Amino acid sequence: MKFWMKSILMRKSRFQKKSVQRIKAANGFFLLPPIIKSVKISAIRVIRVQSRFLSLLFLFSFFLFTVAPSPNPGNKYDPTTLVFPTFLHTYGVRKATAKHLFLYMQNRVKVRDPQGIAATRLDVWDNPKETKDDDEITVYGVNSGQDVIIYNTSMTAITVYGLNEKGERRLSRPRGIAAHRGGDVYVADAGNNRVVHFFNPGRELKWVRPLGGMSAPQDVAISADRTVFVADTGNNRVLVFRDDKLIQNWDEAGNFSSPSGIAATDSTDGWSFHKDNFVLVIDLNGQRLQKFTREGRLLKTVNAGVINKPNAKFMYAAIDYYSNVYVTDFNNHGVHKFDRDLNYLATFGRMGNDDKEFIEPRGIAIYKRFGQVLIDDRESAQYYWVGTDVFNPRASKHHPDSPANSSKENRGLMQLDYFLTEPSYVTLEILDGRGNVLAKPMDKTLRFSGPQQELFGGRWEPVSSWLAAPVGSDNQRRYDQNALQKMAPASPGKYTLRLTVSATYSSYKYFAKTMEITAEL
Repeated sequence: MKFWMKSILMRKSRFQKKSVQRIKAANGFFLLPPIIKSVKISAIRVIRVQSRFLSLLFLFSFFLFTVAPSPNPGNKYDPTTLVFPTFLHTYGVRKATAKHLFLYMQNRVKVRDPQGIAATRLDVWDNPKETKDDDEITVYGVNSGQDVIIYNTSMTAITVYGLNEKGERRLSRPRGIAAHRGGDVYVADAGNNRVVHFFNPGRELKWVRPLGGMSAPQDVAISADRTVFVADTGNNRVLVFRDDKLIQNWDEAGNFSSPSGIAATDSTDGWSFHKDNFVLVIDLNGQRLQKFTREGRLLKTVNAGVINKPNAKFMYAAIDYYSNVYVTDFNNHGVHKFDRDLNYLATFGRMGNDDKEFIEPRGIAIYKRFGQVLIDDRESAQYYWVGTDVFNPRASKHHPDSPANSSKENRGLMQLDYFLTEPSYVTLEILDGRGNVLAKPMDKTLRFSGPQQELFGGRWEPVSSWLAAPVGSDNQRRYDQNALQKMAPASPGKYTLRLTVSATYSSYKYFAKTMEITAEL
């Protein structure tokens, strides 16, 4: 690296001199080049691509190493619950490894037991007259094995807290971390049996105070209203703080067994679709996920068996704009996604070092406004956007709830069933046997995550009157049979249904998933 720096400095061009700083920054936490440029430097070419993203990670070098491996052409594994950002957004940078951190930090910091990640858009960074920089976030990563926090101080520079601190200000086996847009940062300092409060005025972490009286706390969360929640692991409880003062102690009901992960959301969050108020707690050796009210009342419990992963070890949790819940799974090398009621939606990732693969994933952070997702594992950190996926699409003749007049009710009525992993814009086209588009009954229609069912009449018009409230203990919808009897039949034959879905934020303009389903009437 020093050789390249020296060769660049020998050039007299002002732009080339600036490139030295940019290359150095590129080996750090983030690279956010503002324009497309190309300059030949010795045997390499530095390409700067338009991008406003703080692409992940405390581990990355821009061009000295392959940042992300090329997909295996023979490998069809390509889930889209999370998707990669566009090439021009990151110049293909989506995964960083220990080698990149080694180069940038000159061996002062090594990847040793990475743990929690936090991400926020600092208020002090915001220019209200400019919108192009709204996705420029500050990311904090805990490197527990070296007792340090690595974070970016600008769009092109990183720094470390913990290398030279001594005494009270020295961290010991830090784990989870949480950050607020106002600058507050909290770290679960497990080895010191405390949570440490820092403040970031924009460029550095400043020590504020420790919060003590805990036993090996593993994680901490902060909500939009600055309420702080702590997984006090050794004491089997959750502690709640406001203004660094203890206001609640959730241990009376005996709901916890070594709580190790925690996440929270509240109605004051400007980037919360449902304006929910709840807290998530991972406990029982990573085998259980529980949802609580902000006052500590248990709402729902989900065990690892629900996702058919009895050996699961949940590590950290994050909540997105729609209050969907993402949980990393250390043992199964993936991320599990649940809806706001903890109904299981999907698992993303598998074991490996290729695209959309992980080795023992740990921390996860989501910047809700744009759906930016940061995940670290044993040896790397990865950057995604929230996407969407479709499972089990199938089209068939509609079978009404009641057998009465069934022959008439079944005439030409088509039913489409599918499952979404994310609230999505759905477009549906009906094609004949020659591929001609006969109708477009759905055009960017919003549907929420979970099982979906659409019904279409003989002229391919969507049936809306059947969307009644759930009836009965089975929670199934009931059709309005009178309305169905008035629908005109479609011509018998084979049809192709082209289903296209896209998520509703950052990835919306760049990503869509299309599937074709064959149906016969």
